[in-house]
Amino acid sequence: MDLTLYGVNLWAAALVFARVGALIMILPGFGEPAVPAPVRLGIALTLTVMFTPGLAAAIPEAPADPIGAAAVLGIEILVGLMIGTIARIIFAALSTAGQVIGNETGLAFAQTADPTMAQSGQIFAVFLGLMGATLIFVTDLHHLFLAGVGRSYQTFPPGEALLLGDAADMAASATGESFRIGVQIAAPLILAGLIFRVGLGVLARLAPTIQVFFVTMPLSLLGGFVILALGLSSGMILWLDALQSHAMGFP
Repeated sequence: MDLTLYGVNLWAAALVFARVGALIMILPGFGEPAVPAPVRLGIALTLTVMFTPGLAAAIPEAPADPIGAAAVLGIEILVGLMIGTIARIIFAALSTAGQVIGNETGLAFAQTADPTMAQSGQIFAVFLGLMGATLIFVTDLHHLFLAGVGRSYQTFPPGEALLLGDAADMAASATGESFRIGVQIAAPLILAGLIFRVGLGVLARLAPTIQVFFVTMPLSLLGGFVILALGLSSGMILWLDALQSHAMGFP
């Protein structure tokens, strides 16, 4: 079925927009709730206009029946969601690290406004999330994700069935990697917290009359902030490397 208008292949544009639009909707940095929907729609339409001429040759002809066309469009949406979801899972490593850091410093219940999620969140998780979103654009990492859209058509050609088993394996692998990276970011505070608590136990045995918790709480906060400041750069570099590896090789 020929779907062209003024020389533009509308079917190819629709398939590209289905994948790109689903990706932009959930991709870290672009898909944050703080980004207005019209802005995300404009970005998706702009990328569709840019990618369609180069990808039109790889787009199969439109099915003759509407059900078949809807199925192909649905597969393209699932591919875009899968790519964006895996990136979002890796992005969630910062939330894991923030929760662990909050537990170690005694600020686990401290809440603050999260401008990216339009709700309140744990203070360290919000801080790391904002830093991560900023670093994505500062380091031009978003360019790699956008360039990877074209590469995704080699791995998932349009019109072919989506291998759900492989997608599930990728999601499971990304989840494990996200948890590992989150723990690694918070590892200096976990180690310092363990040593600090052992010292508190010894102090409590040597001087039972001292209110150890109230005396050492300020030291715990101060030490936590110092260790976080010293190890934050290496932890964020580790996270950026993982996100870059996904951007370079996805899907």
